[in-house]
Amino acid sequence: MKSSGPSAAQKKPRSLEARIYAIYPDLSPTEKRLADVLLQFQMDLPSYTAGELAQKAQVSKATAARLIRTLGYTSYPDAKRQVRTDQHWGSPRAGLADPDQAPSGTVSISNTVQLDIDNIRATAESIPAKTLAEASDAIVGARRLWIMGLRSGYGLAHQAAHYFTVIKSDVQVLPTGNASYSHEVASMTPGDVLLVIAFRRRPRILPTILKEARAAGAKTILISDLSAAASAKAADLVIKCRTQSPSPFHSFAAALTVINYLAWSVTTAMGQESLDRFDRIDRLVKSLDDVSMPQ
Repeated sequence: MKSSGPSAAQKKPRSLEARIYAIYPDLSPTEKRLADVLLQFQMDLPSYTAGELAQKAQVSKATAARLIRTLGYTSYPDAKRQVRTDQHWGSPRAGLADPDQAPSGTVSISNTVQLDIDNIRATAESIPAKTLAEASDAIVGARRLWIMGLRSGYGLAHQAAHYFTVIKSDVQVLPTGNASYSHEVASMTPGDVLLVIAFRRRPRILPTILKEARAAGAKTILISDLSAAASAKAADLVIKCRTQSPSPFHSFAAALTVINYLAWSVTTAMGQESLDRFDRIDRLVKSLDDVSMPQ
């Protein structure tokens, strides 16, 4: 009797991401460090030896060999060959067990919550306190704060702008109206801060935008994921957030937590100045905005 579905040999192998997501909660702390490095450098994996990646994760070669086998590869060269042929890097399909099949199975809200918590905790533990302090200080002292959200970062950029416009008086979201990137970057001057929120797949133009903003004298802050490479090198400060999820969509819970932290930190640092702006906005909300208020 013929099988109704493809045989195991005919099925396409799962992507590196899907394999990591499937076992990540059960990995040891050292294995998780290496798994994060594999996710971060997966686009360039063919350029690295297993030993070099182990060194980046500060784990032993034995740990690297064990994780590669746990992920289902026969060897590290086997993993590199598959990454070279993976057509779904950065796509919502990459994390699926089979990127060519519709998602199936039961979705658990408790598992979703736990994964978001894990992403938030891992992100918070990995960001140097100095980086967060420098980002907060830069925004506090900014003559003008520019916020740019690209692709999946678009909504988060507007969320960040909603917070920071309550705190600061000169906040611009990019792109504005029908303006071009060239017009907007040309308006940046020393003392400005450009906060960019961009996750994979990032537009190829992003490193150039960051470099030009820095050349104009603006301080650049990039909020991204573990895979940021060229764009990370082009920014003054980089905050990398864990976005892992076995669902078809990345989790941005950690990125939103970082934005919440920066808004709170900036508000606290600005003190009375931020409170005075709160008061002005509250007064104007009552007279200008059509919102429901307690009777």
